[in-house]
Amino acid sequence: MDESKYSVKVLEKVIKILNLYTYNEGSFTLDQIAKKAGLSKTTAFRILKTLEKHGIFKYNELEETYNLGLKLMELGGIVYSSLSIRKVASPYLDALAQSLKATILLGIMKDDHLLYIDKRESESIIRVSSYIGLKRPPYYGMLGMTLVAYMSHDQQRKLLQLYPPAKITDKTVVDSEELMRRFDQTRKAGYYMEREEVIDGVMGIGVPIRDFSGNVAAALGASMAEFQVNERITRRAIKELTAASTSISKELGAGGHESPGKNKNEGRG
Repeated sequence: MDESKYSVKVLEKVIKILNLYTYNEGSFTLDQIAKKAGLSKTTAFRILKTLEKHGIFKYNELEETYNLGLKLMELGGIVYSSLSIRKVASPYLDALAQSLKATILLGIMKDDHLLYIDKRESESIIRVSSYIGLKRPPYYGMLGMTLVAYMSHDQQRKLLQLYPPAKITDKTVVDSEELMRRFDQTRKAGYYMEREEVIDGVMGIGVPIRDFSGNVAAALGASMAEFQVNERITRRAIKELTAASTSISKELGAGGHESPGKNKNEGRG
């Protein structure tokens, strides 16, 4: 099919102008736009004024530059909502539950608490009582520890002060300095592994998921019966969870990171 015959020339020019804008270059004068887009000043001016009228561009009179308008942010929000974490992650949760024979959980941080937003049950004789919509303390289990690990040190210490750790099982970590050390280890390793810290007889592995901004927006994890897990199964679970989180992150637009678990700028401050 010859797609060129369906092309609208003026829209091609509009797209040329829009494609000039990047994270590093967010504003241009009329002369710069005309030159970079290969258009006459008259044509560029008419296009910009039309788009400005509809909120696509905003003119800065003081600097005599054109910036992207709020309408594009609104449209971007629509695109982002259609790529919700739960929607994108759903098939990966199905595959992981089938492959690992584990309970697979997906969680986010909401109002300083861990919130479960999706779950797949395993075929294990042990069931994890974490239903969708349930809120937990911020550093609860594998998902909470993973999410808090990618916050700044100041944020981590603030949460530890607001919500002092409490014993759930004999293996629950309640020492603040030990938790801070584990947060650092999690960022370095790219995952958090807990053994019977919240449920006796259950171990869990959590990995981060990034969104289009590159920030950790969610955590993905697998819970398994401790007696069914050996070193080989653990390595396999880490590998499959990491691969799934990388794929989900990419689908959410986080293409600028080699791995969702590693970012040298996090944990500071």
